[in-house]
Amino acid sequence: MIAQWSAEKAIPVKFRTAGEPVSAEDGGWVIRGTDKHGHDADFHFSAIPENAGTRDGYLATARYDTTAHRVEVVEVLGEYPGFSFPFIPGLEERAKIIFFHVPMAWMTVVAFLVSMWFGIQYLRKKDLEDDFRSVASAGLGLLFCVLATTTGSLWAKFNWGSFWNWDPRQTSIFVLLLVYGAYFALRSAVEIEEKKATLSAVYNIIAAATVPFFIFIMPRIMPGLHPGSADDNSAGPVVSSGGMDAIMRFVLYSMLGGFLVLYGWLMRIQGRLHRIKLKRAELAP
Repeated sequence: MIAQWSAEKAIPVKFRTAGEPVSAEDGGWVIRGTDKHGHDADFHFSAIPENAGTRDGYLATARYDTTAHRVEVVEVLGEYPGFSFPFIPGLEERAKIIFFHVPMAWMTVVAFLVSMWFGIQYLRKKDLEDDFRSVASAGLGLLFCVLATTTGSLWAKFNWGSFWNWDPRQTSIFVLLLVYGAYFALRSAVEIEEKKATLSAVYNIIAAATVPFFIFIMPRIMPGLHPGSADDNSAGPVVSSGGMDAIMRFVLYSMLGGFLVLYGWLMRIQGRLHRIKLKRAELAP
C-alpha cells in the first residue's frame, strides 16, 4: 500500500483502524490502519484525531515521510467512506473522465449501427420515415463521436502532453468523423427526397461497415499511447478483468445505461419535432 504514495504530494487514502491510538516517541500519535486489500500500515498523526477511539476508519490525505520512514497523515477528510473511487497513481482524479469518454465512444457505435439499420429498412420498404430515423441516429452518432474526441483530447493533454498526438485511436476516430461528415455532405448535395434517401442509405451501410474496424480493430493492432494498443500489456482497463474494481465498473456501466436512455430520449424528441413539421406543412396554404 505504501508503494503508491509520494513523498512530495499527499494523496487521498482510506483505511480502517486496526487498533487504538498510540503515542509516538517524537510526538504525535500513531494509529494502525488496514486498507480494503488487507494491507497494514502505521499512520502518524500530528495530533490525536477527534473521536479516535470510536471511529471505524478514516478518509484522509497522506504522504510518505522518507526521513522518518512512515506514513504522515496531512489532513483528515472524514469517516471511512462506504463508497469511494480508487486512487490511481499517475492518473489521479483525471481517471474519472473514463466515465464519460468510454460511454460516449460506445454510443457512437450504437447510434451509427442503428442508423445503418434504418437505412436498410428504407431500402426494403421505401418509407421516408425510416430515412428520417436513419438521419437522426447518424446525427446523434456524430455528436457522440465529437464528444468522445473532445474528452479524449483532454485526456491526452494531461496524460500525454498535448491535445492531439495522431495516436492510432485518435486517427481512427478522426477518419470516422470524416466518413460521417461526408454522409451529411452527400445528403445536402441531393435535392430529390427519394434519391437522397436511397443514396444516403447505401452510403450509410458502407460507412457503418467501417465503424467496428476504426473503433475496435485498428487501435488494437497498432502500437500507440492509448490503453489497449498493440504494445500495451493488457487490452485496456475496461476490457481487462483486473483493470477496474467493482465500484468503477458499476459506475461505468450505469453511465452507459444513462447515455442509452439519453440517446433514446433525443431520438424521441427528434421524432416528435419531425411529426410537428409534417403537420405544419400539411396545414400550410
